[in-house]
Amino acid sequence: MLIGEPAPGGSRLQRLPPESYAIVRPVFRGLRHVLAIGSIIEGHTPACVAVDDLGNPRTAWMWDLQGEMLIGGDPTCAATNRAIARLIANDVVPDARSRGIPELGLFYDAPEWEAQLGALLPGLKHELLLRRYYAFAGPRPEWRSWLSGAGAVHRLDESWLSRQDMPNAREMAGWVDSFWHSHADFVRASVGSCLVDEGAIASWCLGVFVSGRQVELAVATVPEYRGRGYATAVAAHCVALCAERGLAPHWHCWETNIPSRRVAERVGFVNPTRYTVVYIDLRL
Repeated sequence: MLIGEPAPGGSRLQRLPPESYAIVRPVFRGLRHVLAIGSIIEGHTPACVAVDDLGNPRTAWMWDLQGEMLIGGDPTCAATNRAIARLIANDVVPDARSRGIPELGLFYDAPEWEAQLGALLPGLKHELLLRRYYAFAGPRPEWRSWLSGAGAVHRLDESWLSRQDMPNAREMAGWVDSFWHSHADFVRASVGSCLVDEGAIASWCLGVFVSGRQVELAVATVPEYRGRGYATAVAAHCVALCAERGLAPHWHCWETNIPSRRVAERVGFVNPTRYTVVYIDLRL
């Protein structure tokens, strides 16, 4: 599939089929901490991937069809950058807005990309924001200590993800639908936990990206159940499941997301590495 403008040498930015995703791995070696890349290459994550040259890619671009775009390689080729800009403006932004995705993050492998943001994102409101990446240091957290006594935590399996009779179940399953090809793929390759209180799903934590034996976790709590320690309990339970499965958990969050940082640090994530991401607000 040809997309965008001609790049140097008369070639075009080309979208890759999933069986060819592995050719971009060397291009993204500067973003090893971002598990979305490996998760896409290994076939866990639905995505769009494009390169400037099929035989010898110098620049590669990815989108996980949700909130993360990734770019790596040579930031100096104006024609390739224009092609990527057209792809973002003509395909990504309209599709994301039509599905109610409020924001995008553009992850990049070298600071030189920052000088190209005007060319890559013309007309899009954007800013540079800090994110944190945490690795897990252990020991395995004791999740029961964070329960108030009312809630119960469960391992996510296909039976939980297919439930329609419980408040917030569809929203939780929607997270899996957003990041995975199917519920069965998620259960086979990843981990997840949910916390039930008052007959409703109150909080959940699940692996959104998996690469090798590494998994990136994400957590959510329904607003009316916040402030009860449930996010910490369900995250601690999910980290314990990672240990059972032999998976090394990762945690990413925005620098300004104090609740997420507190949950991560309570359950054993330490020594955050800060990195910069281009934040694009699609509501503007």
